[in-house]
Amino acid sequence: MKMRRILINHAGGTTTDFRVSVGAFDELDRIVGRAVGMPKRALSVYPVGQDDKTLTTVRRALVDAGFSVSELALEVNAGLTTLAGVSRVHEALASAGVTADDLVVALGGEELASVAAFAARTWCGGTSSVLLPTTFDAMVTCATAMRPLDAGAAAQMISLPPTPSMVVCDLSFVVNAGAEACRSGYVSMLAAALAGGVRAWDRIGNNLQGLVDLDEVALTDELIGVQTSRRDVLKAASPSARQALDYGVTTARALRGLLGADVPWYRLYAEGMRFESRLATTAADFKVEAVFEQDDRLEALGVEELGFSVDVDAFVEALKAERFKRANRFLFALPKRIGTVRLTTVEEDVLREHAEAYLASRADLLEE
Repeated sequence: MKMRRILINHAGGTTTDFRVSVGAFDELDRIVGRAVGMPKRALSVYPVGQDDKTLTTVRRALVDAGFSVSELALEVNAGLTTLAGVSRVHEALASAGVTADDLVVALGGEELASVAAFAARTWCGGTSSVLLPTTFDAMVTCATAMRPLDAGAAAQMISLPPTPSMVVCDLSFVVNAGAEACRSGYVSMLAAALAGGVRAWDRIGNNLQGLVDLDEVALTDELIGVQTSRRDVLKAASPSARQALDYGVTTARALRGLLGADVPWYRLYAEGMRFESRLATTAADFKVEAVFEQDDRLEALGVEELGFSVDVDAFVEALKAERFKRANRFLFALPKRIGTVRLTTVEEDVLREHAEAYLASRADLLEE
């Protein structure tokens, strides 16, 4: 299949050249040099344990494009997504003599791509970066958002729009990983489609089976389409509309604190969407039919409902704590209709009513 591309215009006037296909890395030598005015130096950042074949492909592509290549292998652990992790990249950039006219290349998943993109944006006032995501969730998100850095015990508090010069997605990694490894990306993709509009929502509905089957055409269509949805949200004129991608995230973060790190993030994120969509039926007049449609799509993508037992008071307090870490007002990003997600006030009695019903349903799942 021919490589497909989309140009993502960011709010600050920069542009990301987003490309996707099976075997896309085989064409790196032809395209990677376009990320800078004149190829000279490049720092390649990748995870410890990355397979030699992929590293060799990237290294040869950079050399063939005219770069002198330095490399940095990073452990993907809790210390990576911190300012200390960014400092390791900065130190490698200094050792390699990388300037604002050179290139940072990041090969890996969401966390590594986020750290490398942040380091590039803050090096010499801004250095071009090329992201080579190897996981489906990173392919969905890395062109438009980073995984925020941790500040001590305060998780995911430091971020900048990544604005890479180029993102190249090789679907070989997705097909070889299997559908289960893609579920985090599926959930992010579904949330963005809901915020993106009726056309995006209908498109992903038509592509559900293709995504689960890892069909090349369906994966490509959705990866291209979701970039438009995410870009449009982030460039919206309304500050409230620009928070649409937070839909489901507040509840997911609250559940992370209550249920611990053993539950996969995508399951918490999906539960956040399920709970907040129900809140929206009262607080934002979201149609119940749309709630059920969202639930059906999550199930179709292999993301089942999560059974757990949590006290209502603890749940409500965790929700408030998460919001007040990041804002002085208690607001959720809730859908009013497909394509319209806005920050919305939720009254205490409404929050408790829905929390009680939701938590009771999750406790029932434990008994089944």
